[in-house]
Amino acid sequence: MMKCKILILLMIAAVASYAAQIKDVRFTCERGCHLVFSFASDKDLPTFFQKYDAATKKFTVGFSETNFALGEGDFNIDGNSKFVKNMKVFKETFRGTNFLKIEMEVGAAVSSDKNDISLDKSNFLVKFKGKGGRDWTLSKLYAARKKEADKAAEKQTVLDKKAAAKAAKEEKLRLAAEKKAAEKAAKEEKLRLAAEKKAAEKAALEEKKRQAAEKKAAEKQALLDKKAAEKAAKEEEKRIAEEQKQLEKAIKEGGAISALLPNLKEMTVLIGSGMEQFRLVASSPIEIKNVTGPDKASIITVGLSGPQKSPVFKIGTGSMVKYVTWGSNGLKIQLHTGVTPVMMVQEGALILQIQENKIKKDGFVFWSAQPTGIYIRDWMKAVEDKPNFDVFVKKFEKDSKKIVSGSQTFHLRPVVRELIVVADEIEFYAAPNENAQVLHRLVFGDRLVSMDLSGLYRKVQFGNRVGYVNKRAVSFRDELSSVQAERLKQVDKDRGEELNAVEGPASKLDDLYEDRVTYSSFGRRDPFVEIKGLVEEGINIDQVELVGIIWESDVPMAILVESKNPSVSYTLKEGDKILNGKVLKITQTDVLFLIQEFGVSRRYSMGLPDKFGGQK
Repeated sequence: MMKCKILILLMIAAVASYAAQIKDVRFTCERGCHLVFSFASDKDLPTFFQKYDAATKKFTVGFSETNFALGEGDFNIDGNSKFVKNMKVFKETFRGTNFLKIEMEVGAAVSSDKNDISLDKSNFLVKFKGKGGRDWTLSKLYAARKKEADKAAEKQTVLDKKAAAKAAKEEKLRLAAEKKAAEKAAKEEKLRLAAEKKAAEKAALEEKKRQAAEKKAAEKQALLDKKAAEKAAKEEEKRIAEEQKQLEKAIKEGGAISALLPNLKEMTVLIGSGMEQFRLVASSPIEIKNVTGPDKASIITVGLSGPQKSPVFKIGTGSMVKYVTWGSNGLKIQLHTGVTPVMMVQEGALILQIQENKIKKDGFVFWSAQPTGIYIRDWMKAVEDKPNFDVFVKKFEKDSKKIVSGSQTFHLRPVVRELIVVADEIEFYAAPNENAQVLHRLVFGDRLVSMDLSGLYRKVQFGNRVGYVNKRAVSFRDELSSVQAERLKQVDKDRGEELNAVEGPASKLDDLYEDRVTYSSFGRRDPFVEIKGLVEEGINIDQVELVGIIWESDVPMAILVESKNPSVSYTLKEGDKILNGKVLKITQTDVLFLIQEFGVSRRYSMGLPDKFGGQK
């Protein structure tokens, strides 16, 4: 043991000026089993260490600053050996010194790193305690294996050459076969095209004959249709004349002639304030379960008993219903193309309703067909009319076909309306586009002069500058909710002044003016209150709560639920009808309603609740 330590110290002290080199490795059991590392020289031998890992059965030796003549890599020795099965040669740096490491997978005969070592000139020996190993020299072992590998490679080259020649011959035969097949296919294609051309010429001739026969038949049918139409027209004239004769006879005898279809009491159309409504009352009550449609032909069918055939009753006004007639399945209501109304039944009357935005005037159009006749009211104020009460009364009395007594006084006063910023912060654009240049940033409470409306944007004046703002972020003073009004008072107070209405150029659009209406009806019917029974249905805002707002730049929506039954919810947009009114404006935190009751208009606002249940 002492001798081993002295040898290691001598090897550590022998630091060569150049790296040592191991020429070969061999294993012999001639006089004990030794693993011999043959160095190129017995001078300047390197430092050595050995290590054994029992878990992995690996024995590792290392030499400092040493090269291996056979090169780095994996070397298979004998997988069944009880000494060395294979070795892996590689280099590794440890504490600034380069080591050549030889890591060996070993058998049961090697189980320690306390093996004796010795030096015989340029041969370094590691002695194992086991016996009976087979001798081998790494260079000879791999030389024999290399010779076998070269021989196998040479044999494989000959086989590959023969296989390539065979494949080339087969490819030549394949190409010849493909060429022959292509020539045959081209010949067949030529014959097919000739046959198709002949068939097409024959079909064209037959089509020409068929079209000539159809033309002759169509001319003959047109002549028959013309004769049939003339005959039907004469019969229709005769029928109308007979009906007129019977009508005159009945009127002469004092009988009552209904202006409606059989089994109908009333059909009414009401248009105005962004809404069009059609109401139908039959002799027997209508149930919503008996109403079907609209079908693909835009027909609504009401399952009522009546005549299976009747005249067609054309509706004189509106853009929702074209005509009404009795059919085999009941009463048929023909809608205009593309119309999809909301349907409801109230007290046995069928009501259809759509949104109307084509009439750009204030007031209502009323049309009603009853057994006693057809009545029309046109309470419309033309855009260009001046707010003059005398002109309105004369036009009202002239256009009315049924006298409605009344004594009302109206005072119409156009006012310039200021806009107030209701959002926390918005952009003041140079053009009606969100990508336009931002001229200024406006905050809640800033006053603007309304000048025009351009789609989603309002043209406004702020100070001496003219620009555009999103119309959803501003409101007129009378559109403010109570919460917004109180906040505006506080903002004005914090600014140290009470800001009055901003004066500026008048608006260019009618919706930027407001008609202030006051009157005294003295108990008579107010013509601006909707006709009883037409718009009494709808959501009662006294029985619902605001729970959410779906905020979109063009179509914001409010979500309401019933106070007593939160499982029932409603979704409303600006302009939607409610009981005795409509939704006037929706902001990010509030909904403003316009209520009309007993000839009096009032505004009512709802705000979103905060997380504590109060109003925001």
